[in-house]
Amino acid sequence: MPGRVPGAVPGAVSVRRALTAPWGPGRRFEWPLRLEETDAASRGLALGAHTVAVRSVRRGDEGAWRRLRLAEDCRLAPWEATLPPGAAEGLRSFRSYVRQQGRAARRGESMALVVEADGALAGQVTVAPISWGALCSASLGYWIGSAWEGRGVMSLAVAMVLDHLLGPEVGLHRVEVSVRPENARSLALCRRLGLREEGLRRSYMHIDGQWADHVSFAVVAEETAQESGFVMRLGLKKRM
Repeated sequence: MPGRVPGAVPGAVSVRRALTAPWGPGRRFEWPLRLEETDAASRGLALGAHTVAVRSVRRGDEGAWRRLRLAEDCRLAPWEATLPPGAAEGLRSFRSYVRQQGRAARRGESMALVVEADGALAGQVTVAPISWGALCSASLGYWIGSAWEGRGVMSLAVAMVLDHLLGPEVGLHRVEVSVRPENARSLALCRRLGLREEGLRRSYMHIDGQWADHVSFAVVAEETAQESGFVMRLGLKKRM
């Protein structure tokens, strides 16, 4: 068959298509990225926020990011990933972090995103690692400042990112979210979005200085194929 890649599975993304994607050779998805929902408050998606945006982290975010993280350090520390003893990685400056994350995103390995509520930095969503090939999956994590906690901003931000990851723009098959069993707000977010609970992972990640169990949630593209996406799902739940 003309143009057929030998061994290609019918319906799958071919090597030819991957190499001729509109964002250039070696790129898996468009970067930098900005996702946005307007009229969020009037649509019942977020309390007190007109516009909620998720975008690529950039060097100019350093001041706002540091102020927010320092102010929220005690609240976020119990859920914060830490390096186990003997880890080879070291702490990086914010500038080097942004540079490294940009390179990783252009290779299709991760996405470091900030969440904005009406233009103010409100939190962060990280998609890492992203795996391709036979897995075609990613893990997703997030945190939000207390000023926007419990107001639907992070639920909306995660919904936008899930729609983007599982949609044609990125084309992943599966996304996972792992949450500490004690983190009631984060568990509620996953359940509000309708993510499937898959069970407990023992000592899954090093958190706040020790190995910690996590509850695993996931979604695959087939589970959302007949729906209008997670943002639409949130809107429908708010109206019920």
